Amino acid sequence: MTTHQMFSIRLPKAQRWMTYLALIAVVISGIVWWLLHDVLQWGWILAERRLLISHGIAAAATLVIVGGLLPLHIRLAWRIRRNLSSGLAALAIMTLLAATGLLLYYGGEDWRDWVRWAHIGAGLIAALVIPVHVWLGRRRHARSAAPVAAATRSQGHERATALR
Repeated sequence: MTTHQMFSIRLPKAQRWMTYLALIAVVISGIVWWLLHDVLQWGWILAERRLLISHGIAAAATLVIVGGLLPLHIRLAWRIRRNLSSGLAALAIMTLLAATGLLLYYGGEDWRDWVRWAHIGAGLIAALVIPVHVWLGRRRHARSAAPVAAATRSQGHERATALR
């Protein structure tokens, strides 16, 4: 039995929903902060501060979750070459977000404006790339599960007929 047969690339239900929850929280807090601070320029300092705090907490949770995907989900998908292009795009964009997030917090002021816009742009791209990756994986899983289910039913029917 090979490794990819023993373990599924599909995330367990609890891990899948925690991943969705963290990603939704980080995307919503980031987009709302960007809208208030840059687009509308309302200057709600307290609201913006609270949004940045919640964004940072959600980002930390997201980093832990992405780290948890590395040993099984990402490694196994790499070995069997499944969803590679969207998975690599998702991993690259998450890495860019982590790097620019760290530079925003610890980097120098001379790079801050460039890094900030790179982080916002990468975040908006991630809000599209990650759902596409999930959709492609679910679509592929649904397509591959249908023939297996049909074959299992026909094998069960053959066994039942043979027993008669």
